[in-house]
Amino acid sequence: MTQNIEPHDIEKREDYQKILSEFGIAKVNKILPRIGTENLFFRRGVVFAHRDFDKILNRVEQKKSFAIISGRGPSNDLHFGHLILYDLIRYLQDKYECKYFLPFSDDEKYVFRKVNSLEETYKLSLQNAIDIFAIGFKPENVHAYISSMTPRIHYLALTFSVNQTFNAVRAALGLNGEENTGVVNYTNIQAAHILHPTTDFDLPVVVPIGLDQDVYMRLTRDVARKRKITLPASLYIKYLKGLTGGPMSSSIKETCVFLRDEPETIKKKIMNALTGGKTTIKEQREQGANPEICTVFDWFTKYFIKDDDELDKIEVGCRGGDLICGLDCKPNLIGMVLKYQEEFNRRKEEVIKNLDKYFEHEIDISVIE
Repeated sequence: MTQNIEPHDIEKREDYQKILSEFGIAKVNKILPRIGTENLFFRRGVVFAHRDFDKILNRVEQKKSFAIISGRGPSNDLHFGHLILYDLIRYLQDKYECKYFLPFSDDEKYVFRKVNSLEETYKLSLQNAIDIFAIGFKPENVHAYISSMTPRIHYLALTFSVNQTFNAVRAALGLNGEENTGVVNYTNIQAAHILHPTTDFDLPVVVPIGLDQDVYMRLTRDVARKRKITLPASLYIKYLKGLTGGPMSSSIKETCVFLRDEPETIKKKIMNALTGGKTTIKEQREQGANPEICTVFDWFTKYFIKDDDELDKIEVGCRGGDLICGLDCKPNLIGMVLKYQEEFNRRKEEVIKNLDKYFEHEIDISVIE
C-alpha cells in the first residue's frame, strides 16, 4: 500500500503518469466519448482521471443503475471550492438517474481531534446538509445520514475490521504509532460508508474525490476484494485554486469565499486575490497578463463561465492587455459570486422546510432554528 500523497504535490511530479498507473488510476480522456462533454467539468478536465468508471458506464449501457457516495466531514460553512464536488454529483445524478448516499462523518472529525465532542458536530452536520442540498438535490434521490447515529454503518465497520491489518493501515496513512485507535478504526467506518450501497442495495458505487482522499479508496477496495464485494469506482477532480494562489482551506479564510460570507467580505477577498497581472495598468496594457497563474481565471475556467467562447475571449483579452484584473476580471467574478449566493439563499429556504426528508433517520431541526 502506497502512502497517501497530496493532489497538488502529485500533479507537479515529473513521473505523474507513473504515479497514476501505480494507483490503478487512468486518465478520463478515453471514456469521454461515452460520458459526453456537455458538462464543463468533463470538457475542461476538472474531472481528469478515474478508476473503473468504465465499468459503471457498462452498467449504464445495460440499463442498470449505480449509486454515488461522497461524504462530508461536518465543519465550518461550505465554501465555493466545495461546489465543484457537489455540482458534479448533482450532474451525474441527473444524467444517470442514480441515488446519492451522503454520510456526514462526525466520527472522523472526532477521532482526528478536529472537535472536542460528537455533540459539536450535530449542528454543523445539519447546517452543511442545508448548504449541500440547496445546490439542487431532490429529497427522493438522497440517502443522508450522520455516521455516529447510524448503527448499520458501525455494524458494517465491525464486519470489515477483520479484513484490514494494522500494518496496511499504518503504511497507507503514514502513522507513527502515537495516534489514537479511533484513527485506525476510522478506515473501517470509511469502508462501511463506501460499500454500504453495494452490500445493502446491490448498487455498485462511484466515489468522486480528490487524489488526497484516494488512500481510503485503496484500503476499501482491498476490503471489497477480500469479501468478494463489487469494487468501488472513483472519479478524480481538480480543486479550485485558493485566492492566495495555494490550496483552498476553510481554516485560512482569505483563501476561499464561504457561501455564507457577507457581500462586502466577498468583494474584499476577491479584490485581494492573486492574479497573473502586472504591477501597473500601463504595464499590463503593454505586456498583457498570465491567466495560467491567475486564481480568478481558474475560477472562471472550472466553475463560473460555462460558455467556451466567452472564456476564450477573456483569455485573449487577458494575454493581450485589454482586460485589467482589478477593473474587469475581479469585478466580473464578484458579480457572478454574489448572483450565485442570492439564488442559493432562496433555495436554502425551501430545503430547510424539507430537511428531514433527506435523512434516513430522525433529525432535530430545532438546533439550527
